This record gives sequence, C-alpha cells and structure tokens, in this order.
Amino acid sequence: MAEASKTILPLGYVDEFVTEVERDLECSICHFPLKDPVLTRCGHRFCKECLEENFRWQEADEKPFTCPEDRGTLDRKQDVFPDKATERKILSFAIKCPSDGCEWTGELRNKETHLNNCLFKVIPCTNENCLEEVQRQQHKQHVTATCQWRILKCSYCSEPHPECQMQDHIRRCLKLPVTCPNSCGLKISREMIPSHIKEECLLAIVCCPYVQMGCETKVERQAVESHLQSAVGIHLGLTVVKLNEANENLGRTQSKLDETETKLSTTNSQLLETKKKTDDLKKEVETLQKQFKEKAVKDQENAMKEQIVMGKSESPGFSSVYIWKIDEFSKLMREAEANEEMVVDSASFYTENHGYKLKVMIYAFFDRQAEHVLPGDIFVMKGQYDAILPWPFNRKIKFTIMNQQEDLDERDNIIAVFIPDSDRKCYARPKNEENIGHGERLFISQTQLESRRYVVDDTLFTQVEVDSPRNLRFGKLSN
Repeated sequence: MAEASKTILPLGYVDEFVTEVERDLECSICHFPLKDPVLTRCGHRFCKECLEENFRWQEADEKPFTCPEDRGTLDRKQDVFPDKATERKILSFAIKCPSDGCEWTGELRNKETHLNNCLFKVIPCTNENCLEEVQRQQHKQHVTATCQWRILKCSYCSEPHPECQMQDHIRRCLKLPVTCPNSCGLKISREMIPSHIKEECLLAIVCCPYVQMGCETKVERQAVESHLQSAVGIHLGLTVVKLNEANENLGRTQSKLDETETKLSTTNSQLLETKKKTDDLKKEVETLQKQFKEKAVKDQENAMKEQIVMGKSESPGFSSVYIWKIDEFSKLMREAEANEEMVVDSASFYTENHGYKLKVMIYAFFDRQAEHVLPGDIFVMKGQYDAILPWPFNRKIKFTIMNQQEDLDERDNIIAVFIPDSDRKCYARPKNEENIGHGERLFISQTQLESRRYVVDDTLFTQVEVDSPRNLRFGKLSN
C-alpha cells in the first residue's frame, strides 16, 4: 500500500491508462483511478460522475437504479455516499508535470495550483483571431512582438490594424505620401492628389482662361501666362464676338420681358374682373341662401300651423279640439290701445282626420268705455280634403276662453257656441286660400279678464271645439 502511494501518476491520469494503482482505487466503470470517489451501500467505489451517468441511462430506460458492480438495487439519494478517505488517499499520490521541460513533481491535490502558474504549460494566444498556442513563459513575447495578429498603428494615419494586414492597409492608406502622377516632383498624401492636380500642379493640363469666350487651347498650368501673352489678339476677337452675341440675346430677352409684362398686366385686369364677378356671385349666393333659409323657416312654420289637431273633448257632442296659446298678451293689449285695434291669427287646423281646415282670428279693440274687448271669428280655409267633404260647412262650434284657476271646481270659463249659417258664402267650399271670417261677437273687457285667472304669466288660452258629423246639433249662442 505504501509502495503504491509513491507511484508517480501522469498529470492527465483521468484520460490515460495508469499502472501500479491498487485495484480497489480504480473505478469499475471507467477503469481509471477514482475521481471524486463515492461509496455505495453495497461497498463498491465509483467516480461520482461515472455513477451519475449510469443512473441517467437507467432513468432514461425507465429501469430501477442498480449498482453497476453487483446489480443490487440502490436508492439514488440514500445509498450513495462521498468516500472522503479514498479521495484523500488518491490526492496524496505523487505526480509530475506533463509540460515539456518542466521538472515539477508533487501531490495530485496541488495539480491545479501548479498548472495555473507553470511556465512550460502551453496556452492559447490572447490576440483576436490568433489560433497559435505557446508556453506561458513565451506568451508575452509572442502577443506583443511576434504574433501576426498583434495590433499595430499605421505610421501615416495612426489607424489600428493587425500586423498581418498592415501592408494591405498601407497600399490603400489615404495619408501615404505618393509622387504626383504628373511627375512635377512633389510628394503629397494620396487623398490630396485630386486637389493638387486641380489647383496647384504646374504640369497639369488646364484650359485657357478664355474658354468661355471660345478659346479651346489647353496648356500646362506653368505655360498659361505665356499663352495669354501670345494670343492677345485672338482672345480680343473672341471677346468681341461673344459680346455681340450677348447684346443680341439681351435684346431678345428684353422683348420677351416686355411681352411678359403686357400679358401680366392683362392677366391682372382679368383677375380683378373675375374677382368682382366672384364677389357679385358670392353676394347672390348669400342672398339666395338667406331667402332659402327664410322660406324654409316659413315653410316649417306653415307646416306646424297646418297640423291636424285631434283631441277628446270634455263637452258632449264635440270631437275636434284645438287649443290656442297666446303669449305676451299684455303687449297685444298695449298695441290695441295704441292703434285702437289689433288682429291676431291662430295657426290653421283640421277638424279631424280628412276634415275641414279652419283658423281663428281674434280682434283686440280698445273702447274708451268698455276698455279692451275680445271678439272672435272663424275662417274656413282651402284644405287638402275639400273634394270629399260635404258643403257648406255647418258644424256646431264652441269657442272657450279658459280659466287657469288651479282648482278645477272653481274654474269659470267664458263660452260661446254657435252654428254657421249655411246660406252665407263664408261657409261654402273655398275657392281662394280662405273665405271671409264670420262668427258671433264675444265682447270681454280687460276688467273681466283680470277679475279671474284668464291671463296667467302673460298668457291667454283659448279653445275651439268642432262637433263631429254624427253629433251635429243646431242651437243658439249662449254665454
């Protein structure tokens, strides 16, 4: 046992066959010296990872966990224990460094510490893209001095590039000094060559300054002055020709400008005239819109007036009821006093569905003795159903000025009932919009109106009731 503990093991003993190791210190699964040894309940030792891998296979095959040595059933959590004693024994084995040139020997437990500092261990270069590996003691020299992927700065533009790509960069570097392609003798950076040839190079071929005048001569920049002195006459002739052409063009341009001004003036006049017409049309449209709105309002009012008013009368023998609300009654009386009379029309109404079209007119007279009085007339109007109605109109009519007393038992309405005279033309079928009015005069003074609640909140209510054909009765006026 003591002799075996002195055995020198290779540093990578887990991956290589090792001799002279006690049998019970080898894993029966991988047959190498135990690494992180564990002991089963049945007394067998295995590498921890080897046994776990065996359990994973059994679990994948849905088999029970068993010992790889004797196939005895094991509980994965309770029947496997770390074998620290065996681990300490294995870690005490003496090993030597596998790196070429390194003479270090020591216990297995110190392997990682030594390898992290071993100068002879081969490690990869840390420069990007470099795949070489060198001994640790040569690593710094390789990274900074010999590696083809070490980063260098271009001596012309100072851009960083790997050493293996530096020559390609220099061949393209815009800051690299190059000889002028015209062989003028100057060296300038590659990026300045176009500017040098265009503006400075004395050997560059340039056009004569009088090229716009028609001189097509091209000479080296250094010979321009000599050309100008020798070609003064030619340049003067070309200038005169160009000047004459310019004067002719100027004259034509001036003529076109005058024509354009004339057209512009005409256009302005037409524009003003169009604007005036547009304003006139706008006013006409506004007027038509106003008239249309007024007509629409009037038509709406007429439509509202020509409503068919149907109701259930509280009076026996009457079927059609029309309630007329007169607002601002005091104003009506003041106007009657000022003008000695005032006429107010109700909206038109029909006696019943497909019935006679009627309206009521109240006359407000001012009498010095009787004060204000309210007589009323009935007007027969041309309606939509006249062709199917019996004529003349002879329905009994009940005209009521309504008392607005809250207590119904205390209301004392003013009532007039009359039957139209069939001999009167005012009750014949209307030929015009309406017949002349007729009715029994009901004289009511303002004193009477104010004595009871006939006018409340400056509002007077009147009611017109017309009997139905089957209930037609004839009678006399009653108060």
